[in-house]
Amino acid sequence: MSGNLPTPYAELADIIASLPLLLREARRTRRLSLRAAAKELGMSFSTVSRIEAGDDCALSNAIAVLRWLDRMPIGGAS
Repeated sequence: MSGNLPTPYAELADIIASLPLLLREARRTRRLSLRAAAKELGMSFSTVSRIEAGDDCALSNAIAVLRWLDRMPIGGAS
């Protein structure tokens, strides 16, 4: 480990910790309701709502959200 540089694990932890905000911002940028985003994500409205609220998130749901975020065009425009 080198000094103050974050490890890939620390970077991943930061991304996962930011997931509620990332999801909310991406959903709003794409002008999607919670229900529409849930449909795109293949999960329930309540699950998406819980993730955005920062409640505990199953790893499988976190992975699905990260893959969904990765499909967004650069700059967030749809």
